[in-house]
Amino acid sequence: MSSKGNKTLGKGRKSSITHLEELIIGWALELREVGIGISYSRLQVRACQVDENFRSKPKEQQYHTIRRLCMSNELVVRRGTNVAQDPPQQAIDQAREWLEEIRPFISVPDLAQIYIINMDQTPLPFSLASQSTLELRGTRSVTIRQSGNSKTRATASLAVAADGSKLKPMIIFKGEPRGTIATRELPVSQYANQLALCCQPAAWQDNENMLMWIDECLVPHIQQRADGAPVVLFLDHFRCHYSDTVKAKLDTIGVQSKLIPKGCTSVVQPIDVGVNKPFKDRIKSQWWEWMIGFGEDGGNIPTPSREDVQHWVIEAWNSIGAHIIQNAWRKTDLSYFPEE
Repeated sequence: MSSKGNKTLGKGRKSSITHLEELIIGWALELREVGIGISYSRLQVRACQVDENFRSKPKEQQYHTIRRLCMSNELVVRRGTNVAQDPPQQAIDQAREWLEEIRPFISVPDLAQIYIINMDQTPLPFSLASQSTLELRGTRSVTIRQSGNSKTRATASLAVAADGSKLKPMIIFKGEPRGTIATRELPVSQYANQLALCCQPAAWQDNENMLMWIDECLVPHIQQRADGAPVVLFLDHFRCHYSDTVKAKLDTIGVQSKLIPKGCTSVVQPIDVGVNKPFKDRIKSQWWEWMIGFGEDGGNIPTPSREDVQHWVIEAWNSIGAHIIQNAWRKTDLSYFPEE
C-alpha cells in the first residue's frame, strides 16, 4: 500500500501510450501556454489523429488511457481563475537567470532597439460582456446584454520593439485559409492596408499564417536596417513559432529568434507584461460604445462584423503609446535593459 505522502498515489497503472507523450502532452502544454482550454476528450481526438493503433481502440478505453497519461504528467482538471495570480518563485528565478544570459546578447553596439522585437497572440472575442454587473439588492432576475453569437472569436498577433515602436497587427479570423472570407472579403476590406488579415479553421496562429506574419508584418518593419544589421525576435514556446519552416524563413531574412522559457511569459514577455491589458481594455471600451449605440430598448443585438473588429483593433493599437511599450520591456527587476 502506498504511504500517505507518496506522490504516485491514485495514478493507477502506467499509460500504454507513453511513446506519444511529446505529441500529446507537449501539444497540450503549448495550448495552455497561450491560454487555450483543453480536456481529456480534446487530447483523445489528438491521439486518434497521430496514432492509428490508438484510433482502433474502443472510445472508453481511449478516454481512460488519455486520463492515465495526463495523471502521470501531473495534468489535472482545474477551474479557470478570474484574478491573475502571482507567478511562483520558481518561474521568477528561472526568468531572472534567463535574462542574465539575454542582456549581454541584446546589448551589443550594432543591435538597435527598434530591431529587438517581441511577438505574441491574444484572443479577440466578438462579445466582451462581463459575467457580473451592478444590480439592486433583491432583484431575482439579473440579465446582461451581449452581442449575438457571443462565443465567436478571432486572434490578434501583435508585436512590439524595445524602442517603443509597433509592428503591423495581424488578425486571424475563423474560416478556411483559401475560402470565400479569406480570398474575397478580407482583401477588399477598407483596413487591408493597415492590417495583415487571414483565416484559419480555429482562428489560431499556425505555421502557414506565421509565415504570412513574417512577410507582411516583420519584413516591412526591418527593411530599413543597414545591410547585415542584426534583428532579434523573442517568441514563446507555441509550436508554430519554432517550426522548421519558420526558423528557415527567419534565417533567410537575417532574424535570430529567441524562445522565452516555458512558464515565464507572464513575467518576462513584454506583450504579456504590459501591452495585452491596455490593448484589451481599449478593445472593450470600443465594444461597449458599439453596444450602447443600439439603444436601450432591449432588442436583439447582432454579432459584430469582421470590419467592426478590424476597426477596433486599429484604434486600440494606434492608441498604445511608446511609453507603455518601453515600460513593458523595462519592468523593474525583470528588465531587459536594467541600466536605463
